[in-house]
Amino acid sequence: MESLSINKTQNDKVKVLCTDCKRSTNHLVLSSADIIGHQELGEHDSVSWNSHYQIIQCQGCETISFRKASSDSEDIEYISDNEWESVVHEKLFPQRSKSTLAIKDFLNAPSNIRRIYREVIDCYNNESFTLCGAGLRAIIDGLCADNGINDGPVEITKADGSVKIERRKNLEGQIAGLHEKGLLTKQHSAALHEHRFMGNKAVHELEQPSTIELELAIEIIEHTLENIYELSEKVKELKRRTKHRQKT
Repeated sequence: MESLSINKTQNDKVKVLCTDCKRSTNHLVLSSADIIGHQELGEHDSVSWNSHYQIIQCQGCETISFRKASSDSEDIEYISDNEWESVVHEKLFPQRSKSTLAIKDFLNAPSNIRRIYREVIDCYNNESFTLCGAGLRAIIDGLCADNGINDGPVEITKADGSVKIERRKNLEGQIAGLHEKGLLTKQHSAALHEHRFMGNKAVHELEQPSTIELELAIEIIEHTLENIYELSEKVKELKRRTKHRQKT
């Protein structure tokens, strides 16, 4: 037998990880749908359960999210002498942990690149690491296409040890082309080549990158988007404000 009650106003508070504060904070329960169930299994045996579907609000940043907490009389853990406590299973939406990455705003980047970037972060936060690596590779493809980079100079080491420069239209050449066009420094271009290798393994060899590799790769991509699309706009805004201040 189950019963359902809706509590639209609550004074209860729970402590959970906040997506914005990046730490455990007190959350106020704004509304809760509570389901309580009980069933007799025999003359001296029964089982009970409860689920709470809650809209909660962080008391620090005021971000609103959703929490499901459930427990039953069969799932208990030992506390101390003759003391037992029901295990509470908690799910938070959006999903979060201390390693959850926030989506940054790149307002001047093309919409398709912003979309893929958001999907990359979602893949990382949902532990879809192979797809995350493939998405990072797709962002580099998109960067080259958006900036009209079709090829670039690549250093080729010959059998005799000599080095020659050859223009190539593959992704390696296109990344070199970003540097050639002045959009990236040589060091930044070399960092993107590491993305290329990781993305190739994720796409063609179905190899799963580690979380540390992905965190570093995402950080490099974010710096790349900042440098190519946001920095120039910030420079323009700074010049505009400086000129306006000088006039006034």
